[in-house]
Amino acid sequence: MFPLLTILVLLTAGLYPAVSRAQATPQIDPGAVSEANRLLEQELKVAARPQVYVVLDLTRSLVLIKGRGIELSQIPIVQWRQSGDGPTEGVYRVLARPPVNRPKAAPTDTLSPIELDDMPEAYELRFDPLLVITVSPPAGERFWPWVVAYLREWWIFLTARFGVTATRADGANVRLHLTLSATAAQSLAWSLTDGMTLLIGRTLP
Repeated sequence: MFPLLTILVLLTAGLYPAVSRAQATPQIDPGAVSEANRLLEQELKVAARPQVYVVLDLTRSLVLIKGRGIELSQIPIVQWRQSGDGPTEGVYRVLARPPVNRPKAAPTDTLSPIELDDMPEAYELRFDPLLVITVSPPAGERFWPWVVAYLREWWIFLTARFGVTATRADGANVRLHLTLSATAAQSLAWSLTDGMTLLIGRTLP
C-alpha cells in the first residue's frame, strides 16, 4: 500500500513528467544553429533571382539542385571528406562545368543535344573563391575512374607535403572529395552551368 501511495504522490507533484522532459531535451549546438541561419539568409538572396543553384548539404550527405528555394532534385553522396586547412562554408560560383565525353564532330556533321551519357563519371570542379571539389564513383562501381581520382589526390597531397603548398599546386587551400555513384556523378555534371551558384554550410565540428 505504501509504494502505491508514494507513486501517486510523485505523479501528483509532477516529478515523473519533469524527468521525462529533461531526458528528452536534445543538446543544441549554438554554432550549428547560427551557421544554419546564416546559410538560410544567403540562400534567400540567391533564391530571389530566377536561377537554378546548388546546395551542398554535407550534414545529410546530399547535393540539392534548387530553384527559387524549391528543391528540384536530390543527388545522394556515398561518402565525402575534406583536405586542406580552413573552412569551406560560404557562397561560390562554378568557374567551368565538366567537359563532355564525346568525339568532336566534323564541321559538316549535325550536333546532337548533350545527354546524360555524354557527361563524365569522374571530374574536378573549380570555384570562385578558391575551392576545388573532386567527384568520382566508388572503386567497386568504376575502378579506373576511381584510380585516376585517387592518384590525383595523392599527387596534390605529396606536392603539399614536400614543400609545395596546395595553393601553388592546384590553386586552392581546401578541397572537398565527393564519392557519388556513376549515374549520380553524371547527373551532377549535367546539371551544372558556368557561373552557377553553390552554397555550402559548415563542414567542420
